[in-house]
Amino acid sequence: MSTIAEQSIAGFPCTVTREDYRGWRSVRLANGIMELFVVPEIGGRVIQLRIGDSDLLYVNRRHAGRVFSPEENNLDLGWKNYGGSKVWPAPQGWSGNAEWPGPPDPVLDGGPYSCQVLNEQQATAAVRLESQPDEYTGLTLSRTIRIFQDSSTIEIRHTMRNTSSRPVRWAVWQVTQQPAHRDLSVFVPSHAYRQTYGDRVYEGISFDPQEQLCRLRYVDQVAKFTMIPEQGWLSTLDTRRAVALAETFPLFPASPYPDDAAVEFWVNGHGSFTIQGERIDVEQDPNGCDPYIETEVLSPLVQLQPREEYAFQTSWHCTSIDVDTISSVNRFAGIGNRLMARRHGKEVRITGSFGFFQVGLLELVCVFHSGKVGGVQTLGSCGPLAACQLDCSLPLEEGLNRIRLRLRGRSGSVLGIVDDAVVS
Repeated sequence: MSTIAEQSIAGFPCTVTREDYRGWRSVRLANGIMELFVVPEIGGRVIQLRIGDSDLLYVNRRHAGRVFSPEENNLDLGWKNYGGSKVWPAPQGWSGNAEWPGPPDPVLDGGPYSCQVLNEQQATAAVRLESQPDEYTGLTLSRTIRIFQDSSTIEIRHTMRNTSSRPVRWAVWQVTQQPAHRDLSVFVPSHAYRQTYGDRVYEGISFDPQEQLCRLRYVDQVAKFTMIPEQGWLSTLDTRRAVALAETFPLFPASPYPDDAAVEFWVNGHGSFTIQGERIDVEQDPNGCDPYIETEVLSPLVQLQPREEYAFQTSWHCTSIDVDTISSVNRFAGIGNRLMARRHGKEVRITGSFGFFQVGLLELVCVFHSGKVGGVQTLGSCGPLAACQLDCSLPLEEGLNRIRLRLRGRSGSVLGIVDDAVVS
């Protein structure tokens, strides 16, 4: 039997509206599956991403609805961490002009961004956020955020433009904060990691050699890690709420990265870390010591001449998924347990666990040793709002070699192969 929750595949239009979100003037993008709340005046942040009833981003309740001026948000009075997701320049540092000494930053992190609605159609909607020119870095940063009908995928195009009169060298640095607890983990297809901050060794990180995955479990202990992913994805998994937020991004192995890493994580919790010889106790931070994990995705370092720009595109994919591990991510789904096809008497038993990023219809496709594609069995509808636990059987036909899990869109067109398994 296949436990796929039936979902209506009637399409909801994409909309852009202006609404109050926790006291801020926000721009809301929604499509009936998920919604984003963007607050242009606090550094162009995506302050919340919601799928169904689940809020996926951390919001600092101490600063909710507030907009701090540069006189209130500075090194002397301390950085005001609003939460949400933002874009910064990298590398971060305090040893010279080639490093960004923030946050705080009155322009790129805390300043107002302009906001332009680019599209508001049934099939897609997008807004473009842009900072003021920043004299220190020489950059103007922008983000174009786009949603799609029948999908929980959000495309984010980050652009850094040299608006100074000198050459500059920076990387795009997307920083996203998610509320954490002991049932939250992050998965990355990487075999190497390095703890760069935290005065105690962090015990909640491990490597699975069979799956070739790093897993960072949330522990209430401050730490930071850098990683070099083998593939361009990472995913958080909240097993308490059975939701996941995956991020996908391009990799450039031959190019230099800040900190020699395309992915970094900050774990906010109790304890201390030492930076530039100064020991900092997180419990004394005016922003509080709330539990959250910061996923940080970086572009390579890029040299920009005056008026040149560089674009770096990432995507978010949110879904419902009832598993303990995210083993893989593709453009259609987060995969918990890979598709398996095992002989069982005169049948083939097919199992797997998935969280879909797209509303559609699932099919099983039989492929024979000869290469011939055989019968197709329709399983039912799927989508981001319901976890998919696949457990069904097909007749064992002579010469049957593989089973493919295929996804069709609402219009009936084939979108692609979600997963594939050899009959064993």
